[in-house]
Amino acid sequence: MDLNLARALARVVESESFAAAARRLGLPEASVRRAVAQLEEWLGTRLFERRSGRPKLTTHGRAYYHLAARALAELAEAEHAVAETQGELRGLVRLIAPSEMSRSFLPGMVMRFMAEHRAIEVDVSFSNRDGDLVSERFDLALQLGRPPHSKRIARRVARMGGWLFAAPDYVRSHPLLWSPSDLKKHKCIVRNSPGDGDRIWPLVGPRGPEPVGVTAAVNSDDILFTHELALRCAGIALLPAMLGIDNLWTGTLVRVLPDYEVPGPDLHLLLSSSSPPPRRVALFCEALVEALTTTKHEPLSPQEKPCARAVKG
Repeated sequence: MDLNLARALARVVESESFAAAARRLGLPEASVRRAVAQLEEWLGTRLFERRSGRPKLTTHGRAYYHLAARALAELAEAEHAVAETQGELRGLVRLIAPSEMSRSFLPGMVMRFMAEHRAIEVDVSFSNRDGDLVSERFDLALQLGRPPHSKRIARRVARMGGWLFAAPDYVRSHPLLWSPSDLKKHKCIVRNSPGDGDRIWPLVGPRGPEPVGVTAAVNSDDILFTHELALRCAGIALLPAMLGIDNLWTGTLVRVLPDYEVPGPDLHLLLSSSSPPPRRVALFCEALVEALTTTKHEPLSPQEKPCARAVKG
């Protein structure tokens, strides 16, 4: 039997669509449907229910897919292992992450990783449902909050609370900030604040909670709009850390009062197996951790060290 028939079936199941599977395989949709039909003819049974909507496996289809997917994954691992012994890193890294992280630091991190490792393919899925990494054939997962009790390796990589961000040009042209009370002298971009009066930012610092009231220069109920205003030097914004981390890499935003934050859930990195991962997966993990390590970045010039200390800590 042609293994490509089994691969076509696996891609349809994983993509939940013949059209999406065809795009992943780089084939016409008709070719994918024909491959599945040939596999059904070879096995002498229907693998998908014949009905409209998303493809749904029959009982025989589910049994075949689970065994075939495992075999295909092991075959791919064998091929990748041989390539790695020859000094060539290639293959697929599959990550699943919370839906809200699709507009976070991940796009920039993945782009940097792909530029450095051109033969490695990256597959990122976004979902807020709990799933089993092995049965769904993901190599690793990012999870907000406490990870489930399991034999999987879980590593805390960051705390995804709220950080204060501003554009470097805004910081250079406004008074230095030494404590949360200095925020009263600044333009602040806030979310869901009443039309008049102060908004309380519940900051926590080295001495514990230090909530501060700020006046909204701009108020919005949209976090992406707030982020864009911060990039355009409109003022200081309290943003989810995951949304602003990549801007620290590019230097388009800096942290203001970095010793202070609004506490949030921990971000954990989960591996699908307790055994050492393939080299390509290990490198991807390292790139993830590095993307979340922002303390080494110094977007301001040496002449501006006093200002940089106020901003970067």
